[in-house]
Amino acid sequence: MQKNNWIQMVLAVMLAIMAVGCGASKDEVSTIQQESAAETDSEKEDVRIESINDINIEETQTVTETETPTETDTGQNPTPETHLQTESQEETESQKTGDGSEIEESEIQSVTSDPQTEIKSNTETQQPATEGSVSASDYMVSVRGTAVVLQEDMRDFVSALGEPDGYSAAKSCVEAGEDKIYVYGGITIYTYVTDGADRITLIEITGSESLPSGIHIGSTKADVIAAYGSDYTEEGTELLYETDGKTLGLQMKGDTVSFMELFGR
Repeated sequence: MQKNNWIQMVLAVMLAIMAVGCGASKDEVSTIQQESAAETDSEKEDVRIESINDINIEETQTVTETETPTETDTGQNPTPETHLQTESQEETESQKTGDGSEIEESEIQSVTSDPQTEIKSNTETQQPATEGSVSASDYMVSVRGTAVVLQEDMRDFVSALGEPDGYSAAKSCVEAGEDKIYVYGGITIYTYVTDGADRITLIEITGSESLPSGIHIGSTKADVIAAYGSDYTEEGTELLYETDGKTLGLQMKGDTVSFMELFGR
């Protein structure tokens, strides 16, 4: 394009010279030269503008071509650095999740280890077991399915109990009549004539039978206290509970019950 412009300029100059030779005035030649120079300058400006535009277009294409593969590569095939960053983010999220779990466990432990809760728990643990007490119903024992009650008339139970395993009688030293002894397995019942009645004054238990509270031979001292309380007196190795003229005696061998008796006036 520049070459053609220069050729046109040369031709214009030559035409101007020829015009002078043919009688054209200097003013006309000058005008032609000025117009030619103006056209040349205009064409140079056009060439310069087109050249700059071409350069800008090439730079734009270069930038586009440079950025496009990078974006494509980044979208399809992550670089090792991007892959490492992804793994790092995943590890960070995993650690966050782990921290979250630890926080939840910590909160649970915090609730569990509440000082007030611990104090309450310790207080409940340290409180002694509730102690029982001896009542009127404790002064009896079940013999062959019949409840035989201390200080009641033995004649009221004989027919229900049937033939005893052992029996003996002796003349009473107090009143007319006989004092008697009945044996039913591991239970021995003693009666004394009182006001004309065979009053049950002593019941001894040496077998496997239990008292109404569940205490039996083999029960521990702690079991006894839980059933009857700690309001007892000790005579040798025997624990005695007294209520309204009746006594519950528990003979101890070491820490366990070895013999039981109910007696009263």
